[in-house]
Amino acid sequence: MRIEQSPEFQIHLQNLRSKEPLFLETIYNVGNGHFGVRDSNPLQGNNLDYIGSPGLFINGFFDYNDVSYGEKYTGYPENDQIINRVFDPRYIRIKVADEDSAIDHFTVDNIDKNLDMQTGLLHEMFSITTPENRNFNLVVESFSSLSKLNVYGIRYSIIPTNFDEDVEIIKLHNYVNQATHQQNEDVRVSQSIGEMQLDFIPDNGQPSYLITTFRSQQGIILTFQANENVAPNPKIDYFKDENNQYGYRSKYHAKKGSEKNFEFLFAIGDIHPLVNARVYADQYLSALDNYIRGTSFQSELMASAQVWQTFWLHSDVKIDGDPQIQLCLRFNLFELNQSAGRDENTSIPAKGLTGNGYGGHFFWDTEMFMLAFFTYTQPQIAKKLLMFRYHTLNIAKQQASEFGLPKGAMYAWRTINGYESSSYWLAGMAQFHINADIAFAIEQYYTITGDDDFLKKYGFEIILETARFWMQYGNFTELDGKHVFVINKVTGPDEYSALVDNNYYTNVMAQFNLRLAIKYAEKFKATDVTSRLNVSDKEIDRMKQAADLMYLPYDKEKNVKLQFQDFEQLPPMHLDQIDQSLFPLLLHYHPLMLYRYQVNKQADTIMADILFPKGNTKEQLIADYDFYEPITTHDSSLSKAMYAIAASRAGKKEQSYDFFSQAVKTDLLDLHHNTQNGIHAGSLGAAWQGVVYGFAGVVNNAEHFSLEPKLPSAWNSIKFKLRLHNNECLFTIYQNEVHVELTSGKACEVYVYGKKVRVTPQHVKEVCKY
Repeated sequence: MRIEQSPEFQIHLQNLRSKEPLFLETIYNVGNGHFGVRDSNPLQGNNLDYIGSPGLFINGFFDYNDVSYGEKYTGYPENDQIINRVFDPRYIRIKVADEDSAIDHFTVDNIDKNLDMQTGLLHEMFSITTPENRNFNLVVESFSSLSKLNVYGIRYSIIPTNFDEDVEIIKLHNYVNQATHQQNEDVRVSQSIGEMQLDFIPDNGQPSYLITTFRSQQGIILTFQANENVAPNPKIDYFKDENNQYGYRSKYHAKKGSEKNFEFLFAIGDIHPLVNARVYADQYLSALDNYIRGTSFQSELMASAQVWQTFWLHSDVKIDGDPQIQLCLRFNLFELNQSAGRDENTSIPAKGLTGNGYGGHFFWDTEMFMLAFFTYTQPQIAKKLLMFRYHTLNIAKQQASEFGLPKGAMYAWRTINGYESSSYWLAGMAQFHINADIAFAIEQYYTITGDDDFLKKYGFEIILETARFWMQYGNFTELDGKHVFVINKVTGPDEYSALVDNNYYTNVMAQFNLRLAIKYAEKFKATDVTSRLNVSDKEIDRMKQAADLMYLPYDKEKNVKLQFQDFEQLPPMHLDQIDQSLFPLLLHYHPLMLYRYQVNKQADTIMADILFPKGNTKEQLIADYDFYEPITTHDSSLSKAMYAIAASRAGKKEQSYDFFSQAVKTDLLDLHHNTQNGIHAGSLGAAWQGVVYGFAGVVNNAEHFSLEPKLPSAWNSIKFKLRLHNNECLFTIYQNEVHVELTSGKACEVYVYGKKVRVTPQHVKEVCKY
């Protein structure tokens, strides 16, 4: 199979605004959902003489650190989960004559980097100079396989430019707790690391390791092999050093201008309980060997590249009219696909697998900002991400019980293994809306896929248990002379307003959550599903009453939805009078100071307008937008894409395009000045929503699938595919017409500005003007 390669899918070093090393380490990472590798200096290893932040991050492989509190109360998390920074598989030691990169400081200059997103191949050239001024070029090619999720490949080429000397390369990884030179005082960046132990597994014929954690009691097996070199490349020998450590080395006499190549394939194991990892190490290792024996770097690269080709065939978004936006959007989709867990036991870390920012934790970001992309384009991955929530449902129920609630599930705000890891509960645990966010994502998945088996076996149970949470945490009361259901002492999406009463977003999401439970309890009534889950008519009637009486605060004078009860009593914070150096505000203001003002970190009430457009008039949307946008700092990378969608629906085309442009460029242009700590995974998915929900005007609900396009004036067209109930449709949207084409499936029915469009195998394409 021929692999297509196009400049429109490539990230060239010369075209990047920033050349800052830590930023490049993030941008040029390669991953596959199981693991990710930062693009570090290949000579750094564990040597702090080189400034960098290398790391191999394995999704779900973490350790604990004790959390220290000034005053610790019941229910506070005991431990802070932190994704482990395993040894850097890029590392190679190079000796030239009597100079040694592990001892002497070699100067490493970036000459070129190119990430080809169609194949997943990272190609780099470094110019390396020794202290005695010997210079050679080092070409490094690497990839993380999408064909075999345990495989990582790397190839080195050494080309002397000014010497004829003996050269030795050594490929040996004898450390595990990766040291970094990075220092950061940003509270969003975890400075702690887990504790791991590395043991060599002897007599396997290739370097093999058992890596175990101290507190979380996890274990993984890693092994790697050198591809057998044939002339003119020098022989590579497997060896054991004086410390009984295993690796590969090759010694040869290098000549100026000559090129020698060395290839290695890593097999990075799955995560096991520590006891199993030790007892069954030989079996796990044998299975890993099968991934990399009898194959080559090129063969595995080609197999992985074919999977990338399939990804782009179904998931690409083509924009005609703005090449820079096009490239940024493709980078976002590429990173989303590299970051998504595919084993049902992991999700998508907030920084993907590109850094340890936010500790490698999973947040609401997955369900509310990233899952829609997978649901519409790769539903098999979306299902696996939702299954992570099902597999941790019992933990969520346990946490609700320990919190003091006799029923329901309380999902962790930030977690790796399902248990709460947020020690700052005001902006963490109190964001109870995550329970409804997960239920919302399940409903979206079911509506788009029609996966009855998932709903029956897994989805409804999550919906029910999260609905039960609201019935326990909320209560009925009298307010403003009316009998209502209230949910007090919560934090909504806006973390600059904590522990409030009746956050509008939280309440409307809880209301939706309750109504989902009611709807599906009726669907499964008198079946083993409701009997297994102990659903009673009395319980469902109570939920219906709560949903119908849900208190949704509203300012009748301003005609706007109130972010929370009594929000109108707070004074506005005049953002235009604050020095730009003081943003983001969370790094410069005490939280209590922010809580006193009408100021938003990110979209909050506006999110409710976006998620529930039905019954929300354009006039109401405009009123809400005009009220909240001036008081929103957009200190969260999740915010601007949401405002882009709201502005598009409100008819504010220039503002919409401005917000979207900033959102989609978040990482490639480092607009938040912290991409060095890892990509902003939620923002990547939010930018896709900006195109599909905003400019294409896609609205999905239980009644019908519809489009109301509002294309930016700078664009000639956008083109993308979506899957709807086992049908795949290609949508091409121009300034005044929509082309709908059935690419697979039996039939698909959509609405364009209220006009029904139906495509079938007999009538595959329809054009609708608007």
